[in-house]
Amino acid sequence: METPEALLRRLELKVVRPLDGLLFGDYRGVFYGKSLELAEVSPYAPGDEAERIDWPATARTGELHVRRFREERELTLWLLLDGSPSMRFGSRRRTKYALASELALAFAYIALRHGNRVGGVVSGRLLPPRGGRPVALALARAALEGLPDPTPLGERLDLLSRVARRRSLVFVLSDFLDPFYSALVRLAARHDVVAVLVEDPWERALPEAGLLSFLDPETGGRVEVNTLDPRVREAYRARAEALRQARFREIGRAGADLLLASTEMEPVPLLLGLVERRRRWPFKARKVSS
Repeated sequence: METPEALLRRLELKVVRPLDGLLFGDYRGVFYGKSLELAEVSPYAPGDEAERIDWPATARTGELHVRRFREERELTLWLLLDGSPSMRFGSRRRTKYALASELALAFAYIALRHGNRVGGVVSGRLLPPRGGRPVALALARAALEGLPDPTPLGERLDLLSRVARRRSLVFVLSDFLDPFYSALVRLAARHDVVAVLVEDPWERALPEAGLLSFLDPETGGRVEVNTLDPRVREAYRARAEALRQARFREIGRAGADLLLASTEMEPVPLLLGLVERRRRWPFKARKVSS
């Protein structure tokens, strides 16, 4: 079994360093997509980003105005790593849980390197936010030792809502197969939430592989499916896509950003996609209290 130290070293070499080379250390798109404080509204200047235009101020003055923001000096990052039995499935080179663990630890590693605090709810274990490399090791140990956790996702989201008192950036890494909407609404009302929906290609479309026996990891039930029958494959594909789109809509309505992560992909392209997406995400700033 891989040790926490070996896991962090592998992620540093295969994920964090390549990201440094591609982003030149600029992780602002990940960590400050919405977690900004509004400093002032001022006239537009060449080079200002279009999404920062303040339309009410522009309408009042007749002149184009933009919102200018001040980054918070210290960020608190929370990670919720779903340890439910369904996350242990994987038809490719890794399970959903293994991919989610690597992404969560990469987020933590990057945040800690930039002087931020990181906490987590990992497979049922609560790790209070702290700074420094020991936090990364504790998260890696919890991820590696974590057993399947039958606690419903909604309960874990509510736990995070109770313990994360300060406004934070929250990554929820899950397949979102449990009911989650109401709890995610409550969490996103106070925090900047990124829902990392982890999926596997077989969950979207069955392969033509003859008679397959499937085990439900949540209930232990077993069913046999003839994957050579095109009607079976199409019915499965249509049902899976309908459920997938329903999860997309619920995550969006809850006020969370969405990142898709598939077990057939490597962490670096996924993280680069997240940076690009959050750079385009509309700002949800909070005003400086007077």
